[in-house]
Amino acid sequence: MRLADTTQIISIKDERLDIDKISQYRLSFFVSNTECQIAVFDVKKRHLLLFEHLEFNPEKSITQNLQVLYDEHTLIAAGFWKEIQVFVRNKQFALIPIPVFDRSLASQYVRLNEVIDEKKDEFHYKLLDEAGAAVAIGYQSEIRAWFREKYPKLSLYINHQSVAYLKGIQEQLRSKTPASLYISLNNNEAQIVGYNFQRLAIYNQFRFSDATHLVKLMLLTIQQFSTEGQLTPIVLHGVKEKVDLNMPVLKKYFKHIELGKRPEGILIHPVFNELENQEYVEVLANL
Repeated sequence: MRLADTTQIISIKDERLDIDKISQYRLSFFVSNTECQIAVFDVKKRHLLLFEHLEFNPEKSITQNLQVLYDEHTLIAAGFWKEIQVFVRNKQFALIPIPVFDRSLASQYVRLNEVIDEKKDEFHYKLLDEAGAAVAIGYQSEIRAWFREKYPKLSLYINHQSVAYLKGIQEQLRSKTPASLYISLNNNEAQIVGYNFQRLAIYNQFRFSDATHLVKLMLLTIQQFSTEGQLTPIVLHGVKEKVDLNMPVLKKYFKHIELGKRPEGILIHPVFNELENQEYVEVLANL
């Protein structure tokens, strides 16, 4: 299906989605320059009711692509959701240990990792007590302005994909190993997390060209927090296409690698089994 310049890759709907009950549903967006995932979640019954994955027109801005969705997607244009949450997929982030974190320096933390424009970007932070870290994030001010214009009366929460993935793997942490690595593959970008005894040691995200390049980046990451090297246990998440493409090479280098699991605590109709268990963990864990 094509919505003007936006191509729909996945669209799965639970027929129990009821337009008359939208006031008890949460609408979630995961947006980047190139794609968007949308989910509808019944907060009261904890049911996933809709999941869509769309590719954006790369010649348009994020807000221009969102406008295409809004104009042509009847459900998204409804104005009486319980709340709206947005997770931004970009490189404007920084993780800081909570004991030394200064909330007034959010933009300066982000500047250490990525170019920012304080006239066009907004900054805030999220405390992750269970990880012992704060995430400072930045995103284009026009993104918040667009959502405020379209949903002026609703609660709006904006966060970063790092926060989403870190939450998504919490229940999958290896409790009996000194070090473990968690990685999510989406298109040609990887999110990678290292833990020592269930304490966050490192988070990063990067683009990779092929499986060999990915292995090198994984080994460089492991060297920064683990003495186990290629024996470090690895849990792999990501879209099926990229997991299937890269797994054969990864198995040659890493002896203890396994696929991740779907997050618990949400009710999913069998229609959503079109999604593999290791797919979209950062989305499903943050409905």
